[in-house]
Amino acid sequence: MPEAARRRSTALIITGMVLGGAGMLAYFVLSAPGSASPAPPPAGSEGSATPEGVARAIVTKLNARDLDGVIELTCAQGKSTGRRELVKAVPQLDPAAPESTRAKQIEFGLDHLSQFAEGYIATFTVQYQGAKQNGTMRIQLSADKWTLCGLDSPRLDGVG
Repeated sequence: MPEAARRRSTALIITGMVLGGAGMLAYFVLSAPGSASPAPPPAGSEGSATPEGVARAIVTKLNARDLDGVIELTCAQGKSTGRRELVKAVPQLDPAAPESTRAKQIEFGLDHLSQFAEGYIATFTVQYQGAKQNGTMRIQLSADKWTLCGLDSPRLDGVG
């Protein structure tokens, strides 16, 4: 084998070994535990550190007719209008409503949670007067907490 061909082969082998070693090093550095893992989601109120936990807490509070509890889980910009909108959408939540309204049977259930660009959309069901209807809620980060930032409830008694 001529000397020039041997040098070229040796250079190619050494280059391949260096590149291969660099690739292996990059793999091990990037795959090391904790090196590139995403940060855990910020903690929310009521021990709900995840979007699903917040959605479940909201459904639980809606079923308990705990209007103040739902408002606690609402984002800052929604707190001012949230109470009025929730009472309008679900009259059974209004503490000032007549007992006949508050006594009407209503049940909420969480269906599905899906991610979108600014947070999560949770679909839920409402069973009211023998009918099952669907609604959605938007879960987003607000002040480093997962919160309710929008609720599209089905119409109940012609409101909502």
